[in-house]
Amino acid sequence: MIATMQVLIPSVALAIALASVPSPGPTPFPIGTLVPFGAPDASPLPEIGRVRSATPACAVMRDLIIPSFAAARRADARFALTRTKLPQYAVLVDDPEHRTDIYRESALARIDSDADALLKETLIINKALGDPRISAESKDPDVMAERKALQQLYDTEKIRANLLTEFVIRQRAAIATNGIDTSDTAFGSRNPQLQQQQAPLTPPPMPDPTATAPPGMPLMMGNDLADQQQMRDWGNNLSAAVAKSENGAAKTFLPIAQSCR
Repeated sequence: MIATMQVLIPSVALAIALASVPSPGPTPFPIGTLVPFGAPDASPLPEIGRVRSATPACAVMRDLIIPSFAAARRADARFALTRTKLPQYAVLVDDPEHRTDIYRESALARIDSDADALLKETLIINKALGDPRISAESKDPDVMAERKALQQLYDTEKIRANLLTEFVIRQRAAIATNGIDTSDTAFGSRNPQLQQQQAPLTPPPMPDPTATAPPGMPLMMGNDLADQQQMRDWGNNLSAAVAKSENGAAKTFLPIAQSCR
């Protein structure tokens, strides 16, 4: 618990610093209030609005960093839900009754929807990185520090989103059919020579995607309890990596945000 609190300190401090900056209009939360992290529809970083400093770094903070950090936090809230679905999906994979039925496909579709949501939030950060005000050619040291931290945040968010997307793709391939054998049906030819000529047109069976997995991705082996734990650990590890990246970025953003009050 102490370690968890230490990890959250930079983000908490950043949220408090940004929340205390004057805003030109109403915000979803009272000024100076720390918004709970993980809230599905809430950003822990209220809009800065007008700032006393008009430096390039403050403009970047207001227009690019704040929306990007909010996108990262929304992705975290969504992935928190995904983490509960991953062990549940493993149960269906290991259940002979549901291994190839609509229940597994529906569970995978819900994970796929989460992956799409993470990718959309990642695109917000990527768009911010493409803004000329935070260009890699900037001579402002604060802007360069903001860009470096934002790039680090983007890379970690993208890895999580891409891994979840790849997991869905591999699982879809695992439950997909490799083709329909029509040799014994009315659509199949009764001429052996013609069947031999048609054979090369039949695509070879797809390799079983459940036999291997990329580094770090769980490989379910049919043991219910063990596979649930693998999926649980995978989700926890992805969340921990992103949290570390977010808090590292917050340490960079915090002093700049404080100077913009």
